[in-house]
Formats: sequence, structure tokens, C-alpha cells
Amino acid sequence: MPLNDQAPIGEMDRSLPIDDDYVTYTLNLGKFQDFDLGLFATKWFDYRHLTPLQATRLYTAALEPVYQRIYAREFDREKAKYIKVADLDKLLEGLRRGDSHAKATFTACWRGRQVADALGMPYEIYLDLIVSARLRRWQRTQMPRPQHLYHEYDVEKVQLRWEEMQASDLYLAEHPAYMVQNYQGALHQNDYHEWLIKQARLRQNTAYYIARFIDEDRLPLDKVSSRLEPHLFEQVTSYLQ
Repeated sequence: MPLNDQAPIGEMDRSLPIDDDYVTYTLNLGKFQDFDLGLFATKWFDYRHLTPLQATRLYTAALEPVYQRIYAREFDREKAKYIKVADLDKLLEGLRRGDSHAKATFTACWRGRQVADALGMPYEIYLDLIVSARLRRWQRTQMPRPQHLYHEYDVEKVQLRWEEMQASDLYLAEHPAYMVQNYQGALHQNDYHEWLIKQARLRQNTAYYIARFIDEDRLPLDKVSSRLEPHLFEQVTSYLQ
């Protein structure tokens, strides 16, 4: 599903960097934290301003609606609404009590979120694909746990499917930092422009989509003129409103 079906990221953006340090120390996540440094350049664009804990909060929040939707489809529509997944605040409370189950679940959410970030995927889309992939090899009547949502075999399937989806659906960032009027030459903004051009080139009428992105204030005209072949840019200008 396109990203604009998801909740705005600002609604979930509540963690502070000091909380990241606490969680990293409590869970001994140092080996995972080093990996997170590289993920700021690959994670989905709406998450690139978030700390790892803030991003994990979003990932965890996406679990419940995905689980309910898939449970309704695969098992029981009536029971699906009762499927519950612990939110991040409850997991953090468990960590402070030394709850081993909370620690295992939180660590699994952290690692699953890292995989989604490495693939550059919105969390709800990643979770929908990875849970569905897992269920194809799942001989049980209950849903997979967060610990089951980053197996290498399933991740490979998800990656291939994500590449296919990009050719059929447009996935656009919602954060205002990616609008042309807010462009400051930041790396993540430039990366997003390259993403949009790539999305346009995946489609038969490339010029139409680039013109659309310009009209929607997603791509700056001067950058497009410097990046495109002259004949393609001429086609783009013919579509501009």
C-alpha cells in the first residue's frame, strides 16, 4: 500500500536521544548501534530525521494494524480486532523491570526495524510483506512473533517484491522537508530527488511523471534541467502545468 495510507510520523515522534542511550546500554545493543549509523542513508525518507528508538517506536506501532489485517485475511475476520501487540512504552516499562520477555520482544523489533531501514522500506509495507512471506512457511494457527520477522529467506523475498512494487505504485515521502520550498541541499533531500527521478524512469512515460513531481513541488526545475537528457527535458516542459 502507498505510504500515504500510514499515520503521520509526527504523531509517534516522542522519544528523546537520552532514551536511545538508555536502551542501548540496557540491552547491550552496541553491536546493532554501529549498524544504525549507516541506516540513516538508506532508511525510508520520512524516517531519516528520527533516532533509532524513535524509528523503532514507529515500527512497533505498525505491528498491530498489520497483524489484525493479515489475521482477518488468513484466519478469522471476527477475532482479528482482538489481536494486540505490546506498544513501545509497555516494552520500555518491562525493560526497566528486567522483564526478559520484554527485552526479547524489544530487541526483535529493533532488529526487524533495522532490516526495513536497510531495504529503504516504509515499516507498514515491510511488515505486511514479511508477515505474509513468513505465513507461507508457517504451519501454526497463531501469528508469527516479532522475533520471526527478519529471517534471511523471507527478507530476500520481501526485497524482490519491494522492487516490483516500485514499478507499479508510487511511494512518496510525506515529511515537509522534502518539499521544494524547504530544500536546503541536505543529503537526504538530494537522495529523495534521485529517488523520484528513479521512480519516473521505471515508468513508460518518464517525462509525464517528472513533470508531475515538479508541479507538486517535489522536484526543483533547475535540478531536473541539469540532470536530464535535453530531449527528455523538452518532453518534461511540455507536460508542465
